[in-house]
Amino acid sequence: MLKNDGNITDAWYEKLEKFLGVDRDEINNTFYKKVTYQNLFGDETTIQYKENNSISKIHNLYKERLLTIFKHVSDPFVLRNTTGSIMYHFMMATNNKNALKIANEIIKPIYKL
Repeated sequence: MLKNDGNITDAWYEKLEKFLGVDRDEINNTFYKKVTYQNLFGDETTIQYKENNSISKIHNLYKERLLTIFKHVSDPFVLRNTTGSIMYHFMMATNNKNALKIANEIIKPIYKL
């Protein structure tokens, strides 16, 4: 849902805000980077592009939200489709430290991002 060029319509922003639970400014500050440069004629141009690590930023965003309710959140279990695209991050949120250890052992490094 995050467009590479950062040109997002208002309707699309509304969907992202509901999906991620953050406002437009936080979406832009978290997932996009702005670069200003001068061309040969001295005119300044600002472009916005999506950062490469947006998938891990989404995971961190959800983990931070879950940690406001639970004491422990597991590493993500990454579920991919047949073309290798990430479809879901399954995470376990718990107040039991031992359950977290078990969940992270099940996931193993092979399933991490």
